[in-house]
Amino acid sequence: ELIDATMLSMFSRPIARNARRLLSTTISKVGQQGVPAAVVTQGNKAFPAGAKIPENMTRAGAHGAREVKVESNDYYDGLSDHYYLFQQDWEGMVSKEREAFKEAFFGENIKRVLDPSCGSGEQSMALAGLGLDVVSTDPSGGLVAKCAENAQKLGYAKQVTAMQSDFLNLTKDVEGPFDAIVTKGSSLPHLHTDSDLLQALKNFHALLRPGGIVNIGVRDYDYFIKQKTRVYPRQVKVGETEGDEHIIFDVWEWHKGAEGQQLVNFNTFHIAGEEGTTEYKTSKYVTTFRALFRKEMES
Repeated sequence: ELIDATMLSMFSRPIARNARRLLSTTISKVGQQGVPAAVVTQGNKAFPAGAKIPENMTRAGAHGAREVKVESNDYYDGLSDHYYLFQQDWEGMVSKEREAFKEAFFGENIKRVLDPSCGSGEQSMALAGLGLDVVSTDPSGGLVAKCAENAQKLGYAKQVTAMQSDFLNLTKDVEGPFDAIVTKGSSLPHLHTDSDLLQALKNFHALLRPGGIVNIGVRDYDYFIKQKTRVYPRQVKVGETEGDEHIIFDVWEWHKGAEGQQLVNFNTFHIAGEEGTTEYKTSKYVTTFRALFRKEMES
């Protein structure tokens, strides 16, 4: 389903010309050296991971000094409490990512890494598990809070800083240089235009040290458009509580953007209830991706 792509060459050449080295391998997200604790920032106040945020500061509203507003926030904020259900085995995935990072970073002197699409912290936890310092950012306040919560729960509070930011404003919110920048989960295609994609990569360039590593994971849209995918099953599973059931699936809507680029709306349905009952709640969340094809990434 996912390609760990060496960036679309049309976007990566400016980075390559400035001695930024790109890798095509399974790697993830990392962060800031010497960070004292995992925190969620709200306005100009910082709250340790696990701390109760005041009632007038909702989880979905947890952010840095700059308010972050992007199209995908309602989607991810709405799913943040159940985002782990997107993985059949969340902890197993973190373990596999940790081993992949260990191999990919071997001999590269990687200590400080930026994870600019941290989600609930899957890759950030994997990297922290290698003793790396992690700056984990995401536009979604709900996911940022979940990332900090996971860092506290797994014992990585001293290595992970979680804060709101978005691809187009990273240089306003975080300070480089980083030894590596990694964005997984096909997050970059939330940017729909060539100009926005270029700006994001310029921000990566500004924050990365010379000789550092950039890795971008992109969903294999060539496969999906050939299959004319309309319904995408995600998970049917029992939750953390005995008898708790969850069904998650997407309905995809393909359409063209204003620049002729291929876009796809993800209509994600989450059905939750208890085994043996007829009472189930259905929630729907919608976001849009740009379908980046192999030809675009390799030309």
